[in-house]
Amino acid sequence: MDTYTIAGSGLVVSRIAYGCMKIGGSPGTRVFTDSERNAVGKLITTACEQGITLIDHADIYAHGNSERIFGEAMRDLPSLRDRITLQSKCGIWHKDDPNPGDPARYDFSYGHLVSSVEGSLKRLNTDRLDILLLHRPDPLGEPEEVARAFDELHASGKVINFGVSNHTPLQIELLKRYVKQPLIVNQL
Repeated sequence: MDTYTIAGSGLVVSRIAYGCMKIGGSPGTRVFTDSERNAVGKLITTACEQGITLIDHADIYAHGNSERIFGEAMRDLPSLRDRITLQSKCGIWHKDDPNPGDPARYDFSYGHLVSSVEGSLKRLNTDRLDILLLHRPDPLGEPEEVARAFDELHASGKVINFGVSNHTPLQIELLKRYVKQPLIVNQL
């Protein structure tokens, strides 16, 4: 598997990422079976054996179930954590979340970003994200709020590197005026 170094980070990752959007099944609170956890464990192990080291998540995938089943599977595979680059995204609310009637929306507020990362870490059964991406641009987002959240998440060691997803060059330049951390990725 070909690899490359993500500029500004020192991270060496596979050219192919393993996208975990569908591994959690349908949204809703559920208990995963041993068979489901074992299947996800086999997917992770097989990906690593093939040289795929970049694992992509988002807090909204299957309403958190994708991260949760991945984290449950990783409990049985602790030696793999340091062999993978774990990336997740945040900044989107589903319709009716957290309250019935709430609209689907983007939210780059300090509180939402920090609580989203803490939820992802818990579901993923890890102490850190190697990369956190802002999941699509928030047209009403305040870059100062993003900078405050990034500073706290980085200082606490919960997030090592930062980036964005589906941002335009001008949106990235605006964020760069406020955040201290390099934005190392724009996942399109």
